Amino acid sequence: MSQTILLQVNTDLNELTNVLNWFEKLPHHSVPNPDWLRCKTAFAEVFTNAVRHAHRNMPTETPISLEATLSRDTIEIKVFDYGSGFDLSEKLSNLDDVDVNALGGRGLDLISQMVDVFTYTKTSDGRNCMLIGKNYISVD
Repeated sequence: MSQTILLQVNTDLNELTNVLNWFEKLPHHSVPNPDWLRCKTAFAEVFTNAVRHAHRNMPTETPISLEATLSRDTIEIKVFDYGSGFDLSEKLSNLDDVDVNALGGRGLDLISQMVDVFTYTKTSDGRNCMLIGKNYISVD
């Protein structure tokens, strides 16, 4: 049986604390700690990317919706934004061109290494959905 939990926040990096507090309150007792920490790190990166890039020139009132679904052996996290979108496959294939000395630009690579599922799609209502997922062996 799975459980889905929702949160909506404004486009504001200051919301990251609320977002991570929400994440920590998810019922994750069966998720091994290393997998939980990978998901939390990837999730923080996805959220901050939505604020910094997808909603760069949008008002702070522009909502970002978050959805977490936990089952016995999987966690899926979706972040919905209203940005113009981008081609995730192309970005991931060009990661070799990232300057390792740069202060930024490695987030997508980090996310892709920490999770088992990483997709970016356009929804029927015009939003973008970045999905990250992690499979694990339950510690129950």
